[in-house]
Amino acid sequence: MRTVMALVLLCALTACGGPGGDRTVTVLGSWTGAERDAFVEMLREFERDTGIDVRYSGTRDARAVLASELHDGHPPDTAVLANPGDLRAYAADGHLRPVGSASRGLTAELTAATGPDGVRRPYGIVLKASVKSLVWYNPDTLPGGLAERLNDPSLTWDEFATAVSGTADTPWCLGLEDTSQSGWPGTDWIEDLLLHLSGPEVYDAWVSGRLAWTAPEVRRAWEEFGTVVRGAHDGNGGVLLTGYGEAGGWMFADPPGCRFDHAGSFIPAFYAQAAQRPRPGTDFDFVPFPGRGTVEIGGDLLGMFRDTPAARALVEYLTSAEAQRTWVERAGSGAYSLNREIPPEDYPGDVSRRIAALLAGARTVRFDASDSMPSVMAAAFNHAVLEYAADPAAERLDAILAALDKVRRTTEFDA
Repeated sequence: MRTVMALVLLCALTACGGPGGDRTVTVLGSWTGAERDAFVEMLREFERDTGIDVRYSGTRDARAVLASELHDGHPPDTAVLANPGDLRAYAADGHLRPVGSASRGLTAELTAATGPDGVRRPYGIVLKASVKSLVWYNPDTLPGGLAERLNDPSLTWDEFATAVSGTADTPWCLGLEDTSQSGWPGTDWIEDLLLHLSGPEVYDAWVSGRLAWTAPEVRRAWEEFGTVVRGAHDGNGGVLLTGYGEAGGWMFADPPGCRFDHAGSFIPAFYAQAAQRPRPGTDFDFVPFPGRGTVEIGGDLLGMFRDTPAARALVEYLTSAEAQRTWVERAGSGAYSLNREIPPEDYPGDVSRRIAALLAGARTVRFDASDSMPSVMAAAFNHAVLEYAADPAAERLDAILAALDKVRRTTEFDA
């Protein structure tokens, strides 16, 4: 346990576990129930080996609670943040403290932000990730050999889309409803299309506000999403009213209502709730989004609001392989780690191992674009997806993209 021993030494040097030292660290997050239990389990070894008491407060209103505590001048030591957009805003305002060497490699790139001093550096860690560039299917409903063909790393999006459209009149499962956050499954579609069709440089320029929404590359991604919408199963009341977690259940109907579901690594937990009780690797499987070597992820981030020895020790520990294995080895968690010391073999089940291998082998990894944009831009993106999905006509797209670009021009993005 090299990481834990290093933490014990760190605490000895900083007195975080000694008499009169800082023996507590507070964490605010949105995890309750099973997610809270998993996090608390992750903390036990840290508390035992350092003598630091971790006090976790879990609430579904964590974002509002954090804003209130910051306003009152009494923030938690650390907090779980829902997206990089929030992290960048808090860093720019001077609320967050840089995490330094605790954020290394890929996670340092994904949590980089510009502080009030104008310097760009890591301001958080990726606690756990979800892999988004996945297309799920039911093997029993596909023509023989099609799954193998769709797994061909040389397959282009056009070839992939043509093969998929040949399986049924309504090949795609699609649900855009998610209470107050409806629309985000469509943003995931457009993000994957832009990233894989136009590459990471174009994607980065778009996310940072340097590329117009009316640019040809962005427009093409929307047009391709329109094709998906037109070929999607209506579910119960259409794609606007179908929950994102229930849309894929139509793959298991007899006859199937759709054949393919574009969804992240978290979706098997929703499939398990279907009446047919489908089994991973047997009743459902996945292929990577065409354009191998590039993966989009989502994830939960941890930011440090008070720079104390105990808070730094906790942040350092949570990036370690020992801590991260607590997430990935927990059955049904759907969590993936950016720590390269955890091999795919450590994940439970063949499907999870192959997703982990896809993430580990990716040449390019990018965070979810709408999660990385300022909140006003992300909200406009979600609304625009719903507007377009209601009637994906080409003549309406110009007005939608022009409206989004107006928001871009009046919004401050992270440099």
